[in-house]
Amino acid sequence: MVLRMAAVGDDPGGVTVALTDAFARIREAVAEGRPVVVVLAARDLMGQGDPLDAAVATGLLGMVRTFGIEGAKPGWRVNAVAGGEDDDAAVEATVATLASAEHVTGQLLSVGGANLGKVPS
Repeated sequence: MVLRMAAVGDDPGGVTVALTDAFARIREAVAEGRPVVVVLAARDLMGQGDPLDAAVATGLLGMVRTFGIEGAKPGWRVNAVAGGEDDDAAVEATVATLASAEHVTGQLLSVGGANLGKVPS
């Protein structure tokens, strides 16, 4: 299952809804033995996006790590990939890789150039 983070906008209640929905969907997928890849916006993880979207992104990342740790023994595969707006091809390739990886769980892979070039020269 691929779970793509949707923007929350200006509604603080949307954070609760997004995280609760994600938890239910991930729990259902792992119970069925399906791998999960959560797609996040790199800008939200780096604090460059909307604060509420950043809250959802970091909450989802924590959820991925918890499911990965708690589900390692039963074989759950829950991972995340983060990329920028122009990194669709890299994100899709990484989603495919993570979905087929048998022994990788609880990981965040950052792809593309969204996290590059932030340090002034």
